[in-house]
Amino acid sequence: MLYLRMCFDKPDMLALREEHRQAHRAYLASGVVKLLQAGPMMSDDDSHNIGSFMVVEADDLQTVKKFHDEDPFTKAGLFDEVRICHWDRHIG
Repeated sequence: MLYLRMCFDKPDMLALREEHRQAHRAYLASGVVKLLQAGPMMSDDDSHNIGSFMVVEADDLQTVKKFHDEDPFTKAGLFDEVRICHWDRHIG
């Protein structure tokens, strides 16, 4: 099944994001879930990250939530708001 993971950063988190970026990317490559699309969401003027967006494939929602909980960005306290939901893809 497909899931969306949308994470919005707390304000002024660029330094924390940079500090944990390498560990975050290594974690994404670990294969805990199948990552189909991922990348930072950008501010209106493209000057900085405001969060992260992912489309993942996993057996169930609990697997995606555990994946999120173990992400170095999550553990570092980067995110202000997180939405994880099943995605019923119709196009693409």
